Amino acid sequence: MESTTHSVFRPVSPHTLELITAHNREQRCNFLMASNYVNPAAAGLGHLLSSLVPVGPEGPRVSYLLSSGLEALSGAIKLARHSAVRAGRDEGGWVLLIDELGTYQEFMDPVESGSEEALIPHVVSAPSAKDAAHRHAGVAWEAVIVVREDHTDLRDTALLDLTRECRGRGGLVMLCATELELSAPDLFANPLDADVMVFGETLADRQVPFGALTMSPAAHSVWRNHVDCFAHTSTYGGNVLCATLVWDALDRAGHVTEEHRTVLGAINADPRTTVDYWGRHINPDIAGMAQVFNLNVDVVRASGGRLTTGSGRDVIDCAGGFGSNLRGHNPPDLVPEVLQRHDPGHDYFADLEARLAELTGLPHAFPSVSGAVGNHTAVTLAALATPKRRTVVTFSGNYGGKTLFSLNLSKHGPQKTESDVDAFRPYYANLAYIDPFAPDAVDRLLALLRTGDVALVWFELVQGASCRPLPGELVRAIDRHRAEYGYLVGVDEVLTGGWRTGEHYLAHQDVLGRADIVTLGKTLSDMTLPSAVVMVSDEVRARAEERAPAHVARMRTEFRHNLGAHISVHALDAVTDTTARAEQLAAYAELRTSLARLCRTSKVLGGVSGTQAHLKLTMGHRLLAFPHGSTPGTLLTLALSDLIHQRCGVYMPLLAIRHRVAADRADLRELVARLQGGTKGITPLMIYRYAIGRILHDKVPWLSRLLIGRAARPQVPAGVSATPRTVGS
Repeated sequence: MESTTHSVFRPVSPHTLELITAHNREQRCNFLMASNYVNPAAAGLGHLLSSLVPVGPEGPRVSYLLSSGLEALSGAIKLARHSAVRAGRDEGGWVLLIDELGTYQEFMDPVESGSEEALIPHVVSAPSAKDAAHRHAGVAWEAVIVVREDHTDLRDTALLDLTRECRGRGGLVMLCATELELSAPDLFANPLDADVMVFGETLADRQVPFGALTMSPAAHSVWRNHVDCFAHTSTYGGNVLCATLVWDALDRAGHVTEEHRTVLGAINADPRTTVDYWGRHINPDIAGMAQVFNLNVDVVRASGGRLTTGSGRDVIDCAGGFGSNLRGHNPPDLVPEVLQRHDPGHDYFADLEARLAELTGLPHAFPSVSGAVGNHTAVTLAALATPKRRTVVTFSGNYGGKTLFSLNLSKHGPQKTESDVDAFRPYYANLAYIDPFAPDAVDRLLALLRTGDVALVWFELVQGASCRPLPGELVRAIDRHRAEYGYLVGVDEVLTGGWRTGEHYLAHQDVLGRADIVTLGKTLSDMTLPSAVVMVSDEVRARAEERAPAHVARMRTEFRHNLGAHISVHALDAVTDTTARAEQLAAYAELRTSLARLCRTSKVLGGVSGTQAHLKLTMGHRLLAFPHGSTPGTLLTLALSDLIHQRCGVYMPLLAIRHRVAADRADLRELVARLQGGTKGITPLMIYRYAIGRILHDKVPWLSRLLIGRAARPQVPAGVSATPRTVGS
C-alpha cells in the first residue's frame, strides 16, 4: 500500500461508517446547491461554531463551511484583501502568515518565484513574528494570520506588536487552527482577539473533508450584500453529511451542551427555524434570496433523481448538487457494497487511479476534495513541469472555483461574485485572458504562443453556466500547435466529466488529443463525500518531480481519503455497463429533442443549450432578453425557475438541467411531461408579476398575493404521478 502518512485524514472509524450508513438508509439529502443548500445540519453547526468561537463582540458569528482547511484559509485571505479594497487601501494586498513550520508556503509559491511572480502573490510566510518584523519591516499588512501549533505563544511581544500595527491601519487579525487536533484544550481560545478563525479537517477528527471560516460580524460585513455573499462558495461546502459528522465529533469531544442540543432539535423540527439559524450563522443574504424564490426546499427524503418535501410533494431534482449527481441521491448499493465491506488496510485510491487511467488515458492521479483545490493542484503541477515559463492562458466565461488560484480562472467568468473591481487583488501576474467567441480569438492565442512563455492553456470545453462549447476552430488551434510551441494543455472536466456531456467519460475526448492535465470532481462524490482528482501524464509528473520532489509527494498524499476513493471507484464501476450507457445516451438525446420542441411552442422559452446531462433552458421573449448575469436577467430567471418548481414539481435553479447522469428513460419522459403541462400557461407578464410579488412577499404581503395570484399553483398533467417514488427509482 502506498504510504498515506502525510494525509490530513485518518482511516475512517466504525462509528463514522455507522453514521454514513444511517444517513444513506434514512435517505437524507446531502448535496443540493453549491454551498447554498439551506439545511438543518449546516444551520445547527453554524450555531454551534458561533457559540464556541469567540471572534468579535457578542452577536451572530458567520461561518462559511467548506471542504478543507486550505479552502478556509483561501477564504480568509480573500476576505482581508476585499476589506482593504472596499476601504480604499491599495498597497498591494500584502498578507503575513506566521507559520512556524511553513505549512502553507508551498501552496502559495511552489516554484519559488518570489512574492511578485508567485501563483499567490504577496502572501509572505515567516517562522515567527520577530523574523517577520526583521525581514519585512515597513510592509503594510492587510492581514496577519497566525498558524497555530500546540506550543505557539500567542502572548509573544513581537506578535502583539505586529497585530496591533495591522489593526491600527484597518487590517484583520486571524488565527488558523487547522493544525490543532480536536483534543487540544485551547482549540477555540482567542487570546489575540482575532477577527477571524480558520479551521480544517481536525474539526471532523480527520474523518471527512471539512474546513470552516468563522468571522466576526464586523469582519464579515464586506460580504453582507446580494453580490458579495457569493464571494466564497464551493460545490460541496455545507453538505449535510460532513456537517453532521463534525457536529458528532465536537459532541464526542465535549463541546456540545444541552442548550446546543435544544437548538438543534428546534432547527430539525421546523423549516422556518432552519432558515432562521442558517441565515444567522451561515450566509444571511443567500438565506434571504433563498426565501424570496423558494430555493430553500424542505427535503425530507432524497432518492435517485427525486426529492420528497415535508408536505409530501414529489419533486424531480435537476440541481443535482450543481452537477454532482452521477447515480442519484443515496445509491441503494452503497451500504452493502461499500460501507459494510470497507477495508481500511486496502489502498482504494490506487484502485481509483487505475480505473481513471483507463477512462482518461492519463496514468497519474493526485487526490483533492473539491474542483477548486484540484484546479490549484493542476496549475501547480503545470508550473513545476515548465519552470522556465510563466504565462497561463485561459478564456473569459471560464469558471474554475473560488480558492486563491482558481479564482484567477474564474475572474472573467459567468458569475458576478464581487461588487468591487479586482476585489481580491493581487491576482497571478502572468495570466492572459482571451474572449473565445471573439472573431480574433485564434489570432490572439497564436500571438501569445509565439512569445515562447506560455506554460499552460487552460479551459472548460463547455462553459458550465451557459452550457456553451468553445468554438471548434479555437479548440483545434489549441491542439494543433502543442508540439510546435511546447505548452501544456489542461482541461477542467469537473462539471463536464463523468459521462455528463456525451458517450465518453471526458468531454474533450472526441475533439482534441488527450490533454496533459485534467481535473475531475462532482460526480466522483456519488452524492456522498466531497471528492476530486487531478489526472496527469507521465511527462508532467516526471518533470514536476524533478523540480520539486517533496512537494509533488505531498500533493500525492495530502488529500488522500481512502473511503472517498472507495466510494468513487465503486460508482465508476457501477455505471460502465455498455448497454446501460447506450440506453442513457438515447434517453438524453430524446430529452433534448423533446425540450427543443417544448421551447418552440413556449411563450417564454428560447431554446436549449448543451448536450446530454448538461443542459440549460434559455429565456426567449424579447421582454425577457437581458444580458447574462445582469440583475434583471437573473431575477427573471430565478422567477421562472421558481414558477417551474411550483407548477411542475421540477427543481431547476437558473433553468439548468443537471439531472443524475445515470437516469432512465422513464425519469426523463416524466420530466418533459411535467414541464409541458406546467409551462404551458406561463407568459412574460406572469413572470414579471411573479418576480415582483416574490420580492414584495415580506414587505407588502397583500400586494404580493395580488400579483402572484394563482400563478404558482401546481399544474400536474393527467397521467403524471405526483407521489414519491421508491429507493433507486
